[in-house]
Amino acid sequence: MFCSICFKKSGYTVLTNDSLYSDFVISKAIIENKNVILNENFLNFKLTEEEIKKKYNEISFLTDKLYFKNEVEELAEFLIMAEKIGSTSNEYKKYLLLSLIRRAMIRKLPYSRMNIPWEQIVKLRDEEYSYKKYKRKRAYHNFTFKKHITDNIQNYNNAVFDNGKNNKAYHKDAFDLICNLNENVDIIYIDPPYPSTMNKYGDFYGLFDKITHNEINYTNLTQKDTFLENFLNIINLCKNKTKYIVISENNKTNPSATDLVNVLKGFGTVKIISKEHQYKLTGKTNKNSTNEMLIILKIGKSSL
Repeated sequence: MFCSICFKKSGYTVLTNDSLYSDFVISKAIIENKNVILNENFLNFKLTEEEIKKKYNEISFLTDKLYFKNEVEELAEFLIMAEKIGSTSNEYKKYLLLSLIRRAMIRKLPYSRMNIPWEQIVKLRDEEYSYKKYKRKRAYHNFTFKKHITDNIQNYNNAVFDNGKNNKAYHKDAFDLICNLNENVDIIYIDPPYPSTMNKYGDFYGLFDKITHNEINYTNLTQKDTFLENFLNIINLCKNKTKYIVISENNKTNPSATDLVNVLKGFGTVKIISKEHQYKLTGKTNKNSTNEMLIILKIGKSSL
């Protein structure tokens, strides 16, 4: 997402894709959207008890899994508001609200992930326990959905701008998108969920896709035994659509960056830019040091 914003700010036409709907809604709201912003008028929607009950029943599995019952009921109301905006107003307002709902859902969860056991969530949402254990109360976990959303509307609105291009956001499997890409592009940037890293994005955020009924099937790139084969197939599809392929990597992955570079050399000239980065773990004094890399492939005569 950060790279997409940088390219958009630099005046390029940007095409984004993510197989998770939870990420797609942000790209739709910020990258594709040119000038539509969201005000708090959606809070004036009159919701019936029947509507709220129906939506709650759809998402009630989140109760005592991610949130308390009253919080899931509040979440149901905002999901209904997003649906109503989508049917009565500009669709980008819907995606802005969905992006804010997504943020609120994650912000209310310890470690910002949806696969934390409920017992752990309850424990870490206890502000006194959190302070005693980590010297931070983390009161934001207990803010209402409404507070999270309304506090951040202006920040999301401020991120909307028109760079004079027709940018586009997609929600597809990578293979489907590339196969149906009918134009050549300057650069294809790939940041896949690598094996042997913190890559369970479906587990982390996929429940958002489920409650919005937007789950899709997509190629699993997290399996060590099939990663290089799948990645080779992606590069084969991309090579006739661009001159440059840029890939994010780090030195903790398996297959390694060296393994990946050896595959890429069969397609052209490869350059690596590396920078040390330290990941700070919440509640820990130690840090994990990692080398973050950009692997730049210039399509052309093989460098082998």
